Order: sequence, then C-alpha cells, then structure tokens
Amino acid sequence: MHRLPLSCAPRAALLALVGLLALPACSDDDDGTGTPDAGNPQTDAGTRTDAGTDAGPTGTDAGTDAGTDAGTTQAWPQDFSCQGKEQKTLTFNATQAQDLQDAVNSLAECTTIQLGAGTFHFDNAITIRQNGITIVGAGKGAKGEGEGGTASTVLDFSNAASNTNGIDVVGKLFTVRDVALWNARKDALRVENSSNVFVQRIRTEWKNADDENNGKYGIYPVKSQYVTIEDCESYNAADAGIYVGQTRYAIVRRNIAKQNVAGIEIENTKYAFVQGNTAQDNTTGLVVFDLPGNPIKGTDILVTGNTITGNNRDNFASVTASSSTVSQVPAGTGTFILASRRVEFVGNTWGNNNTVDIAVLSGLAIEPDPSQWSAAYFNFPSADVYIHGNTFQGESGDNVDNGKTDVERRPLGALVYNTYLYGAATQGVTHVEHLLWDGIDPAPRNESLKNPINICFTGNTLPAGTKEAIVDFDLQAVAAKLGTATPDVPGAWAETRRYSQGAAPFNCSGFAPALALP
Repeated sequence: MHRLPLSCAPRAALLALVGLLALPACSDDDDGTGTPDAGNPQTDAGTRTDAGTDAGPTGTDAGTDAGTDAGTTQAWPQDFSCQGKEQKTLTFNATQAQDLQDAVNSLAECTTIQLGAGTFHFDNAITIRQNGITIVGAGKGAKGEGEGGTASTVLDFSNAASNTNGIDVVGKLFTVRDVALWNARKDALRVENSSNVFVQRIRTEWKNADDENNGKYGIYPVKSQYVTIEDCESYNAADAGIYVGQTRYAIVRRNIAKQNVAGIEIENTKYAFVQGNTAQDNTTGLVVFDLPGNPIKGTDILVTGNTITGNNRDNFASVTASSSTVSQVPAGTGTFILASRRVEFVGNTWGNNNTVDIAVLSGLAIEPDPSQWSAAYFNFPSADVYIHGNTFQGESGDNVDNGKTDVERRPLGALVYNTYLYGAATQGVTHVEHLLWDGIDPAPRNESLKNPINICFTGNTLPAGTKEAIVDFDLQAVAAKLGTATPDVPGAWAETRRYSQGAAPFNCSGFAPALALP
C-alpha cells in the first residue's frame, strides 16, 4: 500500500464526506416518475419496512423458469400472447442493414426478425415499439470479435449517431438472442417499460478497454417486469455491464461481466434471483442498491452461486459526461449493498477484491436528507442482510482503491484507505475485513443496538487464520474524526469495531419469512 497522507486531503471534502459518498447510481436519465411496470402502472404502495410484507416470489409467481428458449410458455404471468395471432418471420443478411432499419419502423406484432451470420453496420438505433417481437441471430461470438463469422451475428453501431442506443425497446413479450452488440454509442440493449423480456446468449462489448467514452450500459432493462437475462456476456461498459433497475421480478443467471466499471447491478428492484454469474475484473463486481426518488422500494434479492473475484479495474467512468455517480466507487469493491433489504447471499465466492469483499451501506451515505427518499416510503435504511454458506478466498482488502485514492472523486475509498493505513502501522490489521458495515442505519444511531439492521454473517468459509471477519466502520464518527483541521487518526480508528464470524451480534440466522427459491 502506498500512503496518501491525510494532510493532502482537502478539509472541506472530508467534512462533507457523508454527503459525498456517491456510489454507482445507474439510472442516468430516469426522474423517478416513470411507470415502473409495463401494463401495470402502479407505484409501490408498500409499508415503511418490507420485512414480513413483501415475502418474495412464491409458487408460479417465483419464475421457476422463463422457458428454455425465449417465446416459450413460462411460469410468469403474461399480459400479451401471440397464440392464435398471425405470426411472421422476416429474414435479413448482413448486406441488408438498411432494409432491417426500414422494416422495424412498421413491424406488425408477433414478428420474428431472423438475422444471418456476419456483420450488420448501423448508423442509428434499432428501435422496437411493438409487442411480441423476437430478434434471433446466428450466435454471439467470442469476446473481442467485432466482426461476425460463419456462426455469429454482430450488430456494429460504431458509426451510429451520437448518444443513441443499439437496440431500443418498449414492448411486451420481447426476445433477443444469439447476437453481439458492438460499440453502441450509449446503451447496447435498452429495454424500458416492458414485460416478459427474454435476453439470451447475447454479447455486448466495446472495442476499447478502460475508455470513458464507451457506452454506459451493456444490457439495460428498466421500469419493466418479468425479465430474464441468461447466458450473456458484457465487456467494457463505462457504467454497468448488466443492469436491472426499477423492475419487478427478474432472473439474472449464468452471465459473464468483465472489464466494466460495474459488473452486475440490481437497483430499486423487487424480487430478483441472481444465480451462477461471473463478475471479474470490473471496478466493482455485483451490487444491490436503491436510489432516492424512485417509487419502487427494492426488496427480496437472492444472490447465489456467483463468482465475484478480482474486481480491481481502475475506475474509468466519466466524471463530466455522466449524470450518474458511478465514477466515485473505489476500485476493488467486490459487492456493496446500499438502501437494500431482505437480501440473501449464499453459495457465492469472493476473493482478491482490493478494497473489500462486501460493504453494507445506508442510503443516507449518498443522500443524507431523508425527505429525498420519500418516493418509496423512506427506503434509505438497509435491513435484513443474510450472508451465509459462502466462500471467501482471501487476498482482499489489502490495497484500497488500488492505492490511487482521490478524496474528491472517490471519498469513501480515501476514508477507508487512510483509516487502515493507521491500523496496519499500529495495530497489525493489514486487510479490510470481509464485511464492512457503515454503521449509519438506523438514523439517528442507537448505540445500545449493536446490530440494529440485522446483518447476519454465519457459516462462511474463511481463509485460514482469519481472526476478525466483520467491521462496524461507523462512517459518521470516523469522518468526524478525520474532518477536523488536525485529523485525529487514532480516534478514527477507535471508532471502528471488529467481530469474528460466529460472535454476537452478527451471528443471527437470517430473516423471516425466508426468501423463496425460484
């Protein structure tokens, strides 16, 4: 670790730290007032806490399987069907990109667009505004392939108009599979206000790694319901590779997200099943969070069987070209949970994440005014986080933000970095613990409650010799100690508390009712 002296940190930035801790905010152009569900324009009328009221998907509503292939009958409800309706197939080869563009402007419902192998070059988005549309190619090809082969279809948007998406969809019963979306100017696949969405075996990629001018999102369903993303890949997005936001009922499984700022994000979403994904070599791997101003209060997220390792890519998100705050996440963050509730992690693997494997944060860390969270019934607290039966490989937390901290751009990383410099020098604590809790919720903090939001960390496999696996970082107290004219580093360290796995108060056994497996 390379020391960044506290004297180099602007005092004003440290004093304002809690209000500046902006982590990946991924709804770049959402105002929080849009219709969250296609065909079901209701806001989330939940209670102040979702515990016990939003028990999660059960029975057929759990989305046991969205079908082995898109367009087949699935367990989830449908508000549109092509059964009994005229169905057409339009076929295009790689020399007919303009014909395809012309055709999508007048599509009839229940149309399949069959794309041949090769490379399709577009100067604008493929815009779908019809129900029952399926786009099928010859295959997604391999990472780095910007040209389609004999068994792959690449849709190349390199020369498209500025700030346009690749495929842009609003519709019910939409399917896309077996294609690659290359160099989209904004979002590669954007699906909004839609239902029964199937995204299967697609690849979204930008040619240049670590380029802030890349498009922001690879796969981006938002304000939708009944979404399945499976067996896909996403690389080099300047914000998130795979994102599900402001959505009800989602399955995200067996995907690969690498070299993005954020690998996989679940934001302001109710009932998501995140299984068997690989999030590696991103700035941050797999995250679950709510943002203020959105009417959907995220809850009931099951994260199982994922690999979240080596997410140490320097943050390359644009500071000026993005209205989001993803540019402030420290490199080396495996997972963070922010303003989230009823989240369960089981059977996952973390390791070699330079800042921390898991951080549990309050929404007040990014927006300290509770009134800004009123749209979803004051959803700023995190609560009921159950982390059990996972594997922590080690080699994490030993080089916060890759030692390249910036107190103005990434204030959380700077604060943790400098606190642990003191811990390494005087206390022999050379790594941030596997789980970091910011200690903010509930607010104001009740010091008599040692685990007021019910974080449970039990039965995980830890590296040999691990003594303490959890830290209550007490973000507000630490920031106050370091935000004075003469920073009190020993005092800041004294505000942090460490716990072994299996020790009270984090040795609880989950929450009730338990999440239902899809």
